[in-house]
Amino acid sequence: MPDSNVDRLRSGYDALGRGDYEAIRSLLDPEIVLRDRPEVPDARSYLGYEGMLTTLRDTSDSFEDFRLTPERFFEHGDKVVVVLSMTGRGRTSGVPVEERIAHVWTLKEGLAVELRAFTDAADALEAAGLPRTLISE
Repeated sequence: MPDSNVDRLRSGYDALGRGDYEAIRSLLDPEIVLRDRPEVPDARSYLGYEGMLTTLRDTSDSFEDFRLTPERFFEHGDKVVVVLSMTGRGRTSGVPVEERIAHVWTLKEGLAVELRAFTDAADALEAAGLPRTLISE
């Protein structure tokens, strides 16, 4: 089992890339809340492991070759900000999508209890109580 929260999340993103959802389950609190970026169409919140599977299915319905690649991790107390490269291709349009987003994870006793997605990494840092300027470093 990974030691730090950053190690846990890094292993989770690795498992996601492999499609190993059972490995991800071991990192999540059963009542985890996952929150979409507020500005995306039909933004929602998802609850628990089943909610995570729903959001992954929704994404798979919209994109081919979807990937979340972590670029940087910032830890502050029980929060970890992960700056990610999100890539894929629109399933119906074929249009390539490449975007930089951020996730703010809240962890309690080694388990993720909340995930909030952000379009702007500086906003994510601020939400985690970190200086916005860290992103420019």
